[in-house]
Amino acid sequence: MLKQSFTTPKLSKASKVCVLLSLLTALVLISIPLASHFGRNEELPTEVKVEQVFVPVIMYHSILRDETQWGDYVLSPEVLAEDIQYLKENGYEFILTADLIEYVQGGKPLPKKPVILTFDDGCYNFLSYVEPILRDSGAKAVLSVVGSYAENENGKQQHSSYSYLNYEQIRLLSKCGYVEIASHSYDMHKLGLRRGAMKKDGESEEDYRSAFISDLLLSIDGLEKNCGITPQVYTYPYGLVSEESKEYVKACHFTASYGVEEKPNFITRNSECLYCMNRYNRPSGISTEDFMKRALSTE
Repeated sequence: MLKQSFTTPKLSKASKVCVLLSLLTALVLISIPLASHFGRNEELPTEVKVEQVFVPVIMYHSILRDETQWGDYVLSPEVLAEDIQYLKENGYEFILTADLIEYVQGGKPLPKKPVILTFDDGCYNFLSYVEPILRDSGAKAVLSVVGSYAENENGKQQHSSYSYLNYEQIRLLSKCGYVEIASHSYDMHKLGLRRGAMKKDGESEEDYRSAFISDLLLSIDGLEKNCGITPQVYTYPYGLVSEESKEYVKACHFTASYGVEEKPNFITRNSECLYCMNRYNRPSGISTEDFMKRALSTE
C-alpha cells in the first residue's frame, strides 16, 4: 500500500486575516446567547405566583316547613341541614366575611377548604329554623338585613312565613359569635322605578349619588344605634350593581360586598377581590349533591 504524505497548505497573509476574522465572528456569535443566559439573569422576566384561595359562597333566603312555599328562594330546614352536613363531611370549614377581610388585609390564614353561607333579607324564620341548625352543627352564616324591614317589625306579632327580624333580634344574633350582620340596604330592596340600588331612568349622577349614599348611611346608622354594629359588608339588593355604586360602597367604608353572579371566587391579597363577590343561589327541588357539584366547582 502506498503511503500518502500530506502537507499543510501555506496561507497567504490575506487568507490568514480572513480566517482570523471568521474565528472572531464565530466566537462573538457564540458568546451572545451565553451572555444572555448566564450573565444577565437579573433582566429576565420572572413569573410571579399570586397566592389565591378558592372560596365558594352559597346564597339562601327563606327557610320554611310549608312545602307549598318551596321554590327558587324558599327551602326546608331539612335541606339546609343536609347541605351543612354534606359540606362538613367533605372537609369544608365555615367562615365569615370578616375572616376573608383579615386574610386579605392582615394575612390571617384561612382553612384549607373554606365556605361561606349567606342568608338574604333578614327573614324572621332565620331565628326559627336557621339559628338552631347553625348552633347545633357548628356552622356560621352571614345575615344580610334591610333596615326599613327591621324598623317596621317593631311591636308587631311575627310569623315565620312573612315577617322579618326586628333590630332587637338582630342585635342578639350578632352576639352569638357565628352570625355576621351585613347591610342589605336601608330601603332599596324594591323593584319599582328604581331597581334595587340601580340608577333610575333619567336620574342625574348627583341625584343618584345622593340617594344611594343616603340609603347606605341610614342603614349603617340604624344598625349602629339599635344593634351596636358597624357593618363591614354590603349585599346588593337583587344583586343589581352599577359601576357608580361600587365606588359609593367603598366611600362609605364597607370593606366587602356581595352580588349574585354564579361564579367561583378566588381570594388574593388584593382587597378588590372582596367586592361584588359571587354567590350560588340555593333553590328547592334539587338534591344537595347535585347542587354542591355546581356550587363547589372551580370552573
